Amino acid sequence: MLSIVRIRVALAVCAAVVLGSSCTADEPSPSPLPAISSAPTTPTVAPTPAPTPTPSPPALPALARQDSPAGAEAFARYWLTTLDYATTTGDTRLLRQLANCAGCNALAESIDKVRAEGGRTLGGKATVSKSNTIRHVPAKAALVDLTYSRRTRIVDRPPDQRQTVGPERDVRLLITLRRNRSWLITDAQPIR
Repeated sequence: MLSIVRIRVALAVCAAVVLGSSCTADEPSPSPLPAISSAPTTPTVAPTPAPTPTPSPPALPALARQDSPAGAEAFARYWLTTLDYATTTGDTRLLRQLANCAGCNALAESIDKVRAEGGRTLGGKATVSKSNTIRHVPAKAALVDLTYSRRTRIVDRPPDQRQTVGPERDVRLLITLRRNRSWLITDAQPIR
């Protein structure tokens, strides 16, 4: 505190000397010096933008646990929701637990590759418009006809590669499910 008082006194003396020696009647008066605050100043810090929340993994609906035609259909819909989640977050663990087929594994591997390269996928939400269990064999298998549409998706890859993947409308999949204690997708084929 004593040093602040000394600085103020020194500034006042300097100002008086400078003003007294340099001002003449022809010259305009200098503007006053700004006041010195005794309170310490804190730098202004710009607020940090809130991080985008990471979505939670989708919860398995109770119906999708049932060994029934409706259960198989609910599980197929859940798998598509999980595919959306994996695409958006890059987390393919749940997706890999729900399906074991060549096409399903290739989807998970492509998502993993984008993330390993430092990329990300934005948008592209898929929505099921209809589904129907074509065949159900209790405790063994089911066959589900599922139709979905997907919005436009952006895939960003470093250093500045951006790929726009157009929307898909009314895509039909024939999904084969195997039943053990729960459902597992063993095939997902597009129907043309």
